[in-house]
Amino acid sequence: MIGKTLAGRYQLLEKIGEGGMAQVYRGWDSQLRRTVAVKVLKEQMTGDSAFVQRFRREAQAAAGLSHPNIVNIYDVGVEGNTHFFVMEYLHGKTLKQFIREKGRLPADEAVAIAARIAEALAQAHAAGVIHRDIKPQNIIFSHNGQVKVADFGIAIAADGTTLTCTDKIIGSVHYFSPEQARGSIAGKESDIYSLGVILYEMVTGQVPFNGESPVSVAMKHVQEPVIPPSQLAEDIPEPLERIILKALEKDPGRRYRSAREFLDELLYFQKEGKSRVQPAPVSSYDDEDTRVMKPLPSQDKKGGWAAVKKNWILILIIVLLAGALIAGVIIFVRGFLYVPEVTVPELRNLSYEDAVAVLEEHGLVADPEVQYVHDDIIPEGYVVKSVPYQGRTVRQKRPVQLFISLGPEKILAPDLYLHTEEEARIILQELGLKINCVREYNDEIPEGKIFKQVPASGLPLSRDEEVVVYVSSGSRPFRLSSLIGRTRDEAVSYLEQEGLNPRLRYETNEKPAGIVVAQFPEPGSYVQPGQSVDLVISEGPGEEAVEEGGGTEEDDDSDD
Repeated sequence: MIGKTLAGRYQLLEKIGEGGMAQVYRGWDSQLRRTVAVKVLKEQMTGDSAFVQRFRREAQAAAGLSHPNIVNIYDVGVEGNTHFFVMEYLHGKTLKQFIREKGRLPADEAVAIAARIAEALAQAHAAGVIHRDIKPQNIIFSHNGQVKVADFGIAIAADGTTLTCTDKIIGSVHYFSPEQARGSIAGKESDIYSLGVILYEMVTGQVPFNGESPVSVAMKHVQEPVIPPSQLAEDIPEPLERIILKALEKDPGRRYRSAREFLDELLYFQKEGKSRVQPAPVSSYDDEDTRVMKPLPSQDKKGGWAAVKKNWILILIIVLLAGALIAGVIIFVRGFLYVPEVTVPELRNLSYEDAVAVLEEHGLVADPEVQYVHDDIIPEGYVVKSVPYQGRTVRQKRPVQLFISLGPEKILAPDLYLHTEEEARIILQELGLKINCVREYNDEIPEGKIFKQVPASGLPLSRDEEVVVYVSSGSRPFRLSSLIGRTRDEAVSYLEQEGLNPRLRYETNEKPAGIVVAQFPEPGSYVQPGQSVDLVISEGPGEEAVEEGGGTEEDDDSDD
């Protein structure tokens, strides 16, 4: 797709991300001459009308939102078999990266960020759109510091129509609401809970629940109480703790009734915090600091006036010399310290050598201490970012630290043996891996359990790589033999040897007692071990039938 132009104006320059249904590209709008992000539906899904409809409804729902704290949708289109929409391009760090860099945020800064997110949610909810995946990775800071909520890609319309698969757990498990963890459809209250988790993480530096597996974390959202933030950070104001804990109520009805109400609480906290002005310190002096001016020597004393005149001339000379010296120092220091300012150039996607050369061209130098980071997009050995960032104004000769890509981070394939498909899906999604399920018969592994995976556990994988899991469909079915005419003991013995469960029913019949006269499933039907088979056993002819019909065993044999 790279290099392709959509709608005659959107040229795809590089792939910058990928989701379950679509791929995201950095593009160039030749008509308005600006950089954009283009989300393109994956080709393998365009043949599925349900997926196409879901993709277009996602685009229309997101395009209907207009707010400074929501990523803008510029255009929605289709070209041939390619469905796409065009979004605002943001080249900034995520809130998750920001929290990792700072450890935890001051209360006023965390509340300011949460308020911007709450504003975006209030706007979206009013338009009938629920995000369903609010997490710090989806909160981006633009170049001017504006907080932007991104990826309404798994949103649902408030009328209950799902825009993504509702039978699978999606999103990040650490920010799940309890109702999402239970598999219920997320509502507006779920977004409020997720924002409460983000606010908790910002002020404490950690999420409320952690565990050994995504499943255990999800269960903690449902069952375990939240540790109050003040137990992790003593400086958290008590009113802010109340706000956080109310947003994290497990019962949706006990949370804030709307994102607007949540926002009002945050704004009130900001207002109260700013009104607490500390009184200015008052200077005080003790007795030892009090100085009493001594009177000038009396002019009546001999030589008094001459001494005073001499002292004042000396003082004046000293003041003039000191002033000249200070002025000279100021002029010298100002000339020495003044350095022209330059703008940090774009270094992303450059090799280390090229980045150093570009910095020198702009009057800057590369910091000798290079940072190496994993990146899913930037090839190994190329610049991921710089600090200070591109576009920042700094003084000439300022060292610029370069972050060089190590390529995609390798992830060890987890052991999925005997997990269910749903458990495997959660585990792999949390690791950034994809899943492909294959169902096969297996005589040893219970139905619904995974008995094999490719690649095997422990092997290194790249993010977004696929893991194929083989899920048992139970034992292979076989044809059921005809048991009609056999004795009860023979039929039961056969069924037990085949792993089937015989269920017997007796009725009066012209056949001799103990003979199978009917079975279900019928002969030739496919059955699996563990399945029940109903047998109808003859009790022999009744006394009335014998007297009236005069039947004999010979008659029975002739009937056969």
